[in-house]
Amino acid sequence: MRRNQWPAWVGIRTLLTKDRSILERELMEFRPFGLDEHGHTIRDLSGMSIRATVLYLEKTLAETRGEAAGREAVQELCELLNQRIKDPVYHVTPEFLRNAWNSYSYEFAAYLYEFCERLSGDPRFMFNSGAEKASPILQVLARPFSLEQIYGMFPYFSNKFASGSIESRVIEITPVSATLAMRFSDSTLRQFGSYRRRCAHLACQSAQGILAAVPVRVHGLPPARLTELACIADDADWCRWLIHWQPEKDSVLRRKVRRIVARQVESLSPGMSTEPKRDEACKAGTAVPAVSGQAPPRRLLWLVSGWLAGAGLAAGVWLVNPSVGPGEAVLAVLTPVLIAGVLINRRLWRDSRSREALIQEQISFVEARHEELREAYLEQEQTRVQLRRKVAHLTALHRAGLLFSSTLDRETLLQQVLETLTNDLHYDRAMVSFFDPAGGIIEHARVRGLSPDVQAFAQSCRIPVTDPESPEGTVVLQGRPLLIEDVRAVRPQLHPMNRTLVELSQAKALIIVPLKAKDRIVGTLTVDRVQHGLTQDDLELMATLGNQVAIALDNASAYRQIEEWNAGLELKVRERTAALEQADRLRTQFLSHVSHELKTPLTSIKGFLQNLLDGLTGPLNDKQQRYLSRMLDNSDRLIRMIDDLLDRTSIEAGRVELRPAEIDVTACLADVVEQLRPLAHARRQRLEVWDKSSALTAWGDRDRMIQVIVNLTQNAIKYTPDEGVITVAAEPAGTRMVRIVVRDTGPGIPSDCLDRVFDPFFRVPQRQRSGPKGLGLGLSIVKTLVELQGGAVSARNHPDGGAEFSFTLPVLTQTAPLYSRSDGSAAKILVVDDDADIRQLLIDRLQAQGYRPRPAADGRQALEILAAEQFGGAIVDIGIGHIDGLEVLTHIRRRYPDMPVIMITASGSQELAVRAIGMGAQAYVLKPFEAGELQQAVHTWFRLEESVSERRRYREADGQD
Repeated sequence: MRRNQWPAWVGIRTLLTKDRSILERELMEFRPFGLDEHGHTIRDLSGMSIRATVLYLEKTLAETRGEAAGREAVQELCELLNQRIKDPVYHVTPEFLRNAWNSYSYEFAAYLYEFCERLSGDPRFMFNSGAEKASPILQVLARPFSLEQIYGMFPYFSNKFASGSIESRVIEITPVSATLAMRFSDSTLRQFGSYRRRCAHLACQSAQGILAAVPVRVHGLPPARLTELACIADDADWCRWLIHWQPEKDSVLRRKVRRIVARQVESLSPGMSTEPKRDEACKAGTAVPAVSGQAPPRRLLWLVSGWLAGAGLAAGVWLVNPSVGPGEAVLAVLTPVLIAGVLINRRLWRDSRSREALIQEQISFVEARHEELREAYLEQEQTRVQLRRKVAHLTALHRAGLLFSSTLDRETLLQQVLETLTNDLHYDRAMVSFFDPAGGIIEHARVRGLSPDVQAFAQSCRIPVTDPESPEGTVVLQGRPLLIEDVRAVRPQLHPMNRTLVELSQAKALIIVPLKAKDRIVGTLTVDRVQHGLTQDDLELMATLGNQVAIALDNASAYRQIEEWNAGLELKVRERTAALEQADRLRTQFLSHVSHELKTPLTSIKGFLQNLLDGLTGPLNDKQQRYLSRMLDNSDRLIRMIDDLLDRTSIEAGRVELRPAEIDVTACLADVVEQLRPLAHARRQRLEVWDKSSALTAWGDRDRMIQVIVNLTQNAIKYTPDEGVITVAAEPAGTRMVRIVVRDTGPGIPSDCLDRVFDPFFRVPQRQRSGPKGLGLGLSIVKTLVELQGGAVSARNHPDGGAEFSFTLPVLTQTAPLYSRSDGSAAKILVVDDDADIRQLLIDRLQAQGYRPRPAADGRQALEILAAEQFGGAIVDIGIGHIDGLEVLTHIRRRYPDMPVIMITASGSQELAVRAIGMGAQAYVLKPFEAGELQQAVHTWFRLEESVSERRRYREADGQD
């Protein structure tokens, strides 16, 4: 046979060595039994083989370690197998594995072989267990055959017990030896996968054990000697074995029976040939040899002998007495023939009796097996009934679980529990009771299935429980479910109230299960049936349902408790919030009051110091002059700290007022530099202004902008060493922002502090950056004031050294109307506001001024209108729903960058209005607004037939007025 001729899908390089077990595969990839993924019945290996292997495991361990060890090994085998089966539906039990009528996949068999070998500790377990696979029925059926014939029928038996998973052949056979071959089907090799070598080794060991044990199990001869010629585990195409056995003694009866049975087997297996054509048999894949040692029938010999004896007797009589007549001569001839016939008939009668005995033995065996099959069928039917019952119970439990989890109201839950027990699970009466562990009292809360009088009596019962051995104590004190098959047997042990309740309800059997939640008994669940008794299955079902009910009741109780806590917590939160708000107001008032009160004495101190320095009290020496100057500097620092506290307090209280207007950035920078130049000269520092643009106009609060620039510049002067340089610059930042930069030549800011320099009360550690002390509020105030005006602030270390602080402010956008016609026609204005009254007010005002307003009730409608029409301007309310005014503004700027836009918002949302200016809006109006204020904004930005320069002259004229 050629080697390595595997199917195309098998990759030899992927095969693992024989010491690599399939147990390395965490889970089985194929179904172990039943139907495969294509809906075909799995018949790779007969259950008889698996049964023999399991029984041999149990037998060997029982012999060496005791019967209990054998049973435990089989149980452990099932557990190990179940751990490798993904679907619990296919989990096995010892009884299941012992059922010879099952069939399995070869992958499952490989796992089982590996586990059996490990549990037994015998490396030749599969070979030794092979002898157990010759079942009694096979031994009886094979007894009339010679070993030559039995080995010749190897393909027949292989097909019977491993249908479709292996292919077997007889290569050569003689009366004392046989050469057999076997290989696996493609589907079996696919199941083995990369572990084919190891799996094939185990399967071959099992097959060798079977073949070696045939002489022992069938004819009681010594085991056959088996020589392995090739093995699939060594990458051969076939497993081939040479088998030698001891010649067996033959008999005429056995030869006759063999001929009869051989003809029967041949008729059942047409592929098996009784002609000794070895080559043809090998090619065909099956071979049964011809019966050898055929002798002439003894009946013919005896008849011939009888006739010869008769003829000799007649001749002798005639020679002795020539006067003998023909009749006497014939009688002399027939007498030996008749005696031979009698002997032949007697022998035939004996042979017939032997055949009858053999047939009777086979019939008895078949009958016994038939009874076993019948019992197995009845057991299977009972299993089906149990399965249907289990399915019904599981369905009811699933439905009950969903129902119980759908409510957190205890009364509704109790009603649902009783309905489930009586309607879905078909119990006649049901009762839910609660148990108080502190008082040891049971109270029957709800009852169903009894008359109103009995229900009233049950709900009035308060039953103390003290005896843990009583029926009530067993459930609520010990936490064990209780099945009472006959109430009369435990009636004396019941509490008198429960005894009365049993009499009134005429209960015959009861099931009582504890309701246990978090290791705490909260109550009991009781059911009974009138017509049918209660079983252990009912007890298990009720125990499962009791767990669900206990969890649901615990959830309902927890929910009720959480609701109570929430109510109390909400009250405490409101009280605490009010207290915190009051404390915050008091703190703000205190800081404001203290700050203002401190400014009065500080003003006097500063004034007297200046008088002393100016010489109003007489001349001062150098040391006095130096001391007074330091006192004046510290008083100025204290005043700045007070101002910072006041600003921070105003910011936190939301009382910062912004008055945005056009700001000449260059002029502001010049004013700040001139104001702070003396301070820089005092430290021999150079303070410069660098303006990259001749004219930059920002939109914001001028005073607050100057405050920001002063704060940043003073900060730079303080942290820049003597003779350093501070540069203040302004530059465009895109088309809609202007950036102001303050740069120094100081030591810079540590990298780990850059993200925190704008936090309130944060100061760079003195060991890393020297400078005067302070509260650390200046930069946080800068950040807040800039962001309120729609800008952003940042800090970094300049590549050439020193720190650089910068902030941005919106640029005042100057645009002309989109539609300005010389014929005097009015421009279209989009009006977006979700309030119908304000929308109508704006429409009327615009129409009175000669415009054509187009209304939109929300942001979505505004975007749709903008996509279809063009406008000369837009008035947009910021708070207009899901798509707010800022998003509409963004869309307008993306599609129409030159369209003038006026934003409207409430007076409390001025920060949003300032932010809108930074996003490209031209102006904003705060609600409630005056008609004149709105008219001025419209007149400024939507005037017809005017250029940008004309509108600017108009605004400048208004400002001068």
